[in-house]
Amino acid sequence: MALLGNFRSWTGLLMSMGLVFCAHAGPTVAVCDDVAGWPPFAYADPDEPAVVKGATIELVGGILSRAGYTMQTTLLPWKRCLSDVEEGRLAMVINASLNEERVQKYLVTKPLYVVHSALYYLNERYPQAPVLSKPADLKAHSFCGLFGYNYAMYDIPPANLDTSAHDEATRFRMLRNGRCDFALGDVEVLNAFVARGQLDMKGVEQLPIPGAKPKEFHTLVSRNYPDAEKLVKIINDGLSAARADKSYWRTLKKYGL
Repeated sequence: MALLGNFRSWTGLLMSMGLVFCAHAGPTVAVCDDVAGWPPFAYADPDEPAVVKGATIELVGGILSRAGYTMQTTLLPWKRCLSDVEEGRLAMVINASLNEERVQKYLVTKPLYVVHSALYYLNERYPQAPVLSKPADLKAHSFCGLFGYNYAMYDIPPANLDTSAHDEATRFRMLRNGRCDFALGDVEVLNAFVARGQLDMKGVEQLPIPGAKPKEFHTLVSRNYPDAEKLVKIINDGLSAARADKSYWRTLKKYGL
């Protein structure tokens, strides 16, 4: 009886320390996103840099957890994140818009959410808001984008689009230094950077992108991951269930969406 008592005592101590693991815990699904941050959808917690938070992290992580998986998120340089998933070293890119190349390379979930894009410009350069009324008007201007990001939905000549910036602060510094006429930005994401004190938008204005529609974002699943088709179905079914029970909308609201 003493031995049994000691066993119970040690088990209780270990449980209180979080060191007892379930023997039937599901497999880990390793996912990635951009180290530059994609708030409010996926970003490193300023107070705990090793912790990745965000609406998509909570939404997709919860779906996988209910299916018996554990999601492990790593923030990487964007191009590396894409290539690691393509080659099967990681299972999923957690947030991505689509283009023809990505549809060929990855399995794609249903849309997780949409963002609204805009053109950002300096008020001192354009005291009167520039008039851009149709997509063809874009061809007369230069733009700052982000390295590896998808701009295929805009009819912009490659020579007019500078994607050398790896983060938003660098991109808007390029805008202020006259490297481009406009920054192509995503409103919800940039608002989140500003709210977190990570981006100075003083003197920056915005206007709609002519002809642009809201951009859908998806999770990209590696075609080389053993459970790829299963993961896509789990996420798609989980999204439908989350929308039905309203938890989807509660999660978005929690992150200011």
